[in-house]
Amino acid sequence: MIFVHETHDLQGGKADEFSEAFRTTWRPLLEEDASARLLWYWDVPHGTGPSYQALSLTAVRDWAAWGGLVARAGSDARFRDWQRLAWTLRREVTAKVMRPAEWSPLREIDLATAPGETPPAAGPGLYLHDTGWPFPGRLDDYLAALGRVLHPQERQTGMVSITGCLATAPGSGRHHEVLILQRIDDWDRFARLITHGETRAQRGGWMEEGLKYRDRWESKILRCATWSPRQ
Repeated sequence: MIFVHETHDLQGGKADEFSEAFRTTWRPLLEEDASARLLWYWDVPHGTGPSYQALSLTAVRDWAAWGGLVARAGSDARFRDWQRLAWTLRREVTAKVMRPAEWSPLREIDLATAPGETPPAAGPGLYLHDTGWPFPGRLDDYLAALGRVLHPQERQTGMVSITGCLATAPGSGRHHEVLILQRIDDWDRFARLITHGETRAQRGGWMEEGLKYRDRWESKILRCATWSPRQ
């Protein structure tokens, strides 16, 4: 299974319109033959990153299914109608195909079962979207270390939980690039981490081990749309 990660840079004031169009127009087209499913649709909350930006993550059965979607985009008039609508609402979209790490909790999805759109009871889910760039030639070592050190450490703390670990597939973006998607399970503790920084204990473990494999990463806080299939 592969995953398609998209960053949508939207026109000012058009975020709600794009979200609704993505839900009602693009998602049914994407999912109609059960070869792909939208998993998440997120907004970047005001004050935490770029303005008017949304992200989406889609599960696709395999490379052949992805090729079929690309072919339909050129032959199906409904796909062209979607593109015309989308470009009235967004400025640009950056997409990359990603593959899961061997230990990633997000690996296989039941594409035959469409998730519902039940609004979350406790408010939209919040996620930490970390992109890391391992040193040249250390991609596999970095992925293994994330599973060996970071994943158990986060399960123990209970503040965030790793939902998926994905690496950019060859030919679709930067080779040495990894996405670690983490659901924020305890916002109060996470907010204290932001305001006070890491404690001595937090500075150990992965914060030190990770420097063996990379010294650059970028974090975004993401908020699920209320209709996002996964929260």
